[in-house]
Amino acid sequence: MGDFDFNEWIELAKVAPDEFERRRRDAVESLISSSDNVRLLRGLQCNIDMERVRAPTPLKSCLRLSNLMFNTFSVMLAEASEAVSLSSHVVRGITASASKQSKHPIARNVKKNAQMSD
Repeated sequence: MGDFDFNEWIELAKVAPDEFERRRRDAVESLISSSDNVRLLRGLQCNIDMERVRAPTPLKSCLRLSNLMFNTFSVMLAEASEAVSLSSHVVRGITASASKQSKHPIARNVKKNAQMSD
């Protein structure tokens, strides 16, 4: 797809929608097949295809896919925030334990850095 020409695809969609769809499927399949995450991408493409089929118009399809992306991003953001929160609790626990067990300068620096990140 390195030689992708947007205007050519627009024209193809206008004059030969069936050919456009065939080429679109081929391009998607080529991209998925060349990935290290084939199974994940096939599942994602299946969801995309189902949303396109269920939508009564191309605009509704676009809106459904936009919502799907937004919802997925929201879930990913929440999971990332939770991971950061958990990791900061772990660091606090480690630094508290280390400061009780040792008065070594490294332990004091770790504790100081953990407090600065709060």
